[in-house]
Amino acid sequence: MYRLFLAIRYLLTRPINLLGMGGIAISVWALVVVVSLFSGVMAVIERHVQEAGADLMVTGLPEWAEWSRVDSALGDDPNVAATAPRLLHYGLLLRPGERPPTPPLPGRSALNGGDQPFLFVLGIDPDKEREATEFERWLGSADIPPALRVPDPDAPLADRDGTPTVLVGLDRMQREGYAIGDRLRLTTARLVPGEGGGKTPVRLELDLVVGGAYRTSHGGFTGNNVFVAYSTLARALFPDRGDPVQEVAVRVHDQTQLDATAERLQRTVHRAVERDGLGFGQVETWRQRNGQMLANVAHQRTLLKIVLIVILVVAAFLMLATLSMTVTEKIADIGILTAMGGTPGGVTLVFLASGLVITFVGVLLGLTTGVLTSVYLEEIRQGVLWAFGVDLFRLDTYNLTRVPYLIEPIWLLQVTLMALVTGLVVSAIPALRAARHDPLVSLRGV
Repeated sequence: MYRLFLAIRYLLTRPINLLGMGGIAISVWALVVVVSLFSGVMAVIERHVQEAGADLMVTGLPEWAEWSRVDSALGDDPNVAATAPRLLHYGLLLRPGERPPTPPLPGRSALNGGDQPFLFVLGIDPDKEREATEFERWLGSADIPPALRVPDPDAPLADRDGTPTVLVGLDRMQREGYAIGDRLRLTTARLVPGEGGGKTPVRLELDLVVGGAYRTSHGGFTGNNVFVAYSTLARALFPDRGDPVQEVAVRVHDQTQLDATAERLQRTVHRAVERDGLGFGQVETWRQRNGQMLANVAHQRTLLKIVLIVILVVAAFLMLATLSMTVTEKIADIGILTAMGGTPGGVTLVFLASGLVITFVGVLLGLTTGVLTSVYLEEIRQGVLWAFGVDLFRLDTYNLTRVPYLIEPIWLLQVTLMALVTGLVVSAIPALRAARHDPLVSLRGV
């Protein structure tokens, strides 16, 4: 009992120990807040990416692939709920007679979508796209102003006055000042057979009319893609073919079987488009398709964990310094305690308990404040923005409505154990030094 009493007494009579306690608390707080913030951002990005795509995507189909044959093969899988054909092309989308800006506008990251007039053109069948993706939700997004909404959601890509319709991302519509009914021109190229059996690129211009805006949660998809009717793009790119297909969006019944379904469909697609004994095409889950971007965010979180753990180590050295000073100042007390029958183990426990109390209180304060800070990150951001005009977290970077957070109990447990073990090791060093003092030498200073 005397050991704990002396440990607490030494702590209370030496306010400098608060430095070690504060260092532990701040490092634990930072580990909780930063990792919770990045985990929240990752969870939101994953939701955005999943909403802007399909459960599975069949890509890399060869030029001879036929939609009817691929659709029939995919439909035989019991976990396939719906499929939708896509043609994927590219080009410059400008008003007739308008020239691309020179120099080009500075680009934005893939998370936000590009500011360039160069974009991807998706030829889709609206009815099938609704079944395979969240296309209907994209058209009915609450962020789209009434003046930019598609007038007829049941036929969003119907021709207007004989001109094919194009659906443009909301941000691009507002940035370029497009209105429904505006005339645009898609400038691109297609390959035609040339001399010697090769293929030659030929300039292709396609007049379009704006049919309305769409918006997904994934800004990169919305900013870099426009939609036209499947038939429109098929006539322009493949005038001699009946039902070409370059990509297929697939919706499944059971999300838990996504990877297994992708493996089965990979073999199915290879058989459907096989030529000369070779299979073509690739089937990817939404996570695999966006794996590089998700991996980059996860890598940033890992790097921050390492940096913050270094801060914890620095706080531990601060605690080591304060406890070592306590041992030096209490040499006489150590001699008296030993003379009264105190054992080396008892002396060790006195100073070890001091370090553990500092660590425990610091961890408790860090966890409590860290969780509260994570929960109220958005309110803190708004308060700092109102008071100082500084935005601590730009929401538009990740297309967010508020600062996200995700508190992971496993991570809290890991931080707690890591801090307690660090505190135990740091406390043991001066405690063992105190236990090795010769009582006669210690009593000379009394």
